[in-house]
Amino acid sequence: MLKHNGMPVVSSNRSGIFILLHLVAALVLLSGCGSYKDIRVESCRIDSITPAGFKAVDAGLSLSVYNPVREITLSDIRGKVYYKDAEIGVFEAPDVVIPGKDTSEVNADIRASLSGHTGLVGIMSMVGNARPEDFSMDIALVVKVKGGLKKKIFLERVPVENFLHELM
Repeated sequence: MLKHNGMPVVSSNRSGIFILLHLVAALVLLSGCGSYKDIRVESCRIDSITPAGFKAVDAGLSLSVYNPVREITLSDIRGKVYYKDAEIGVFEAPDVVIPGKDTSEVNADIRASLSGHTGLVGIMSMVGNARPEDFSMDIALVVKVKGGLKKKIFLERVPVENFLHELM
């Protein structure tokens, strides 16, 4: 299990949204809500992947999320993906509501786009030579707990490699 400052960050996943859910649980826990540590994604599946032009892709995800506490809304979800030190892509997602006090099916849509002069051919040649440790992400989002707490979260240069270990 990936840990940051002794806190669990990821337990297992196949998508970026899964990572965000675990980061949210860990960060809300740090703010003093002890039972938020029990939030977990029990399953994740990709429902659809659709090209959106030559430089973007839309992905539809379904997650089964166990949330024993209050409803949580993730909003303003966005980020950047880096190969070595160069930005190669950005991603964003609309608000995701995680119902409380139950295990729920949560749908999430993500749009990922190539940045600047990065083209499909460049990405394909990069993939052949790349190692997981060559990639990192910036992740920004707002977490709102129903009935009060609202917190902006920004994580810089999170190694993608850490998340891939959970998939293998």
